[in-house]
Amino acid sequence: MPRKFISHLNGGTTIDEIFLVQNKDLRTTKNGSLYIQAQLSDRTGMIDARMWDASTPFFESLGDDTFLKIKGRTEVYQNKIQLIIKQISKISQEEIKLEDYLPGTEQDVDKMFAELKQIASSIKQPHLNSLLNLFFNDKDFCRGFCSAPAAVQYHHAFLGGLLEHTLSVAKLGSNIAPLYPSLNKDLLICGIILHDIGKISELCYEKSFHYSDEGQLIGHLISGVLMVEEKAKQIDDFPKTLLDLLRHLILSHHGEYEWGSPKLPMTLEALALHYLDNIDAKIHAFDKAISSDKDSSDNWTNYNRMLERKLFKKSHEYV
Repeated sequence: MPRKFISHLNGGTTIDEIFLVQNKDLRTTKNGSLYIQAQLSDRTGMIDARMWDASTPFFESLGDDTFLKIKGRTEVYQNKIQLIIKQISKISQEEIKLEDYLPGTEQDVDKMFAELKQIASSIKQPHLNSLLNLFFNDKDFCRGFCSAPAAVQYHHAFLGGLLEHTLSVAKLGSNIAPLYPSLNKDLLICGIILHDIGKISELCYEKSFHYSDEGQLIGHLISGVLMVEEKAKQIDDFPKTLLDLLRHLILSHHGEYEWGSPKLPMTLEALALHYLDNIDAKIHAFDKAISSDKDSSDNWTNYNRMLERKLFKKSHEYV
């Protein structure tokens, strides 16, 4: 029997499937009884789930298992589908098909990577060109760069998301650079391609999307700078100021101190990278929030805490 994916669920659907458990808590109702509150996911989305009449020993017996077999039934609550769990059981690793649980890009990865390398080939500055070639000739780097998500939740949170996001920003940079002659196009494009490479080690994406120890302790900005420095050392006479400018692009691309940027953009290329990166991330996050809203009776999404606003879902209908 084909799997029932979350995005296809309606109220009153009987469920007997393995889910990826994003989080679970043991909570207490107003009358003092215990229940399990969980968020379950597959590659198509997430669903809130509850199991009534739980107990502490049973909850503790589930441990920290990432995947669990869930039996229950869906219902509609406040215009959203939720799952009422009747039974939870552990499973063996052999029962898991990872492609059912981790969302992936809908684009062709090989074609995207080839297109990105084509954009990179436009760079004439020899040191920047050599630097990118060192990365593109590193099989481990390419494997991680083409597989990693761009984020855990916010934008491009799927396998191949880092590549898809980077390519989109690189296209934006290639298109706007001719409009502003003062921009150093070679520096901008190189900075765009490398600005998020630290996410390869910042994020874990084998069973679920979460931050690695390196990601928690250091973060992708610093990790990215260290990766660039390591490659630059392999290039004879790499100009120090050019390397400083490239490091600044990576360190400042979040744009604001409160957004985790250790430096504010202080070059034209850094300013451009920040806004190009931000526009691609914001548009993708907006689109995801609207497309994942299942309440077709309302023109507006619920309040989105990440974007700090409600979103109008029907603007495309007025063209």
